[in-house]
Amino acid sequence: MKVRMFLLVASLLATTYLSSQQIAYIYTDSVLLSMPKYAANMSEFENLKQNYQKELEQNKIQLQERFDKLLKPYAKAEKETLAALKMRMAPIDTLSLTALMDENTIIQNKSKSYDNLLKSFYARDIQPMLDNVRKTISDYASKNNLTAVYSIEQLRTSLVYIDNKRDITKIIINLFRKR
Repeated sequence: MKVRMFLLVASLLATTYLSSQQIAYIYTDSVLLSMPKYAANMSEFENLKQNYQKELEQNKIQLQERFDKLLKPYAKAEKETLAALKMRMAPIDTLSLTALMDENTIIQNKSKSYDNLLKSFYARDIQPMLDNVRKTISDYASKNNLTAVYSIEQLRTSLVYIDNKRDITKIIINLFRKR
């Protein structure tokens, strides 16, 4: 009997606690896409990323083709090391192999440079907008005593029901337009 009474009181307290929470949700993509600079910056970021990837991939393919062409006459054995292969190579081919290896290092450094450029672009042109959205949502939530604001895009797969009255997307978009 005591256990049942405890469970009844505990469930009553939990229900009271949960009903006192103010929860809202937002379509984050809609907020971000309502910002013209965000869409343009993301498009530019994706174009840069694709161009860099394409260039690097082409460089790697061309380098591999030249490497294969250089090594073809030497019929490299399956477990033969590069050092052992170099010992069998003609001096001019050894120099060409060293040049190809140096070119590979240059491509790897170019890849790191491109990654740094993309990170810099993101930090300079996209992250401040994301931070601004988070701050606006946080400020709105604080002013309106909201306990939590969920991004619907991240909940959608496990969500069974949500009250449309809790959607604050349009409110947040309007806050941005007033700025």
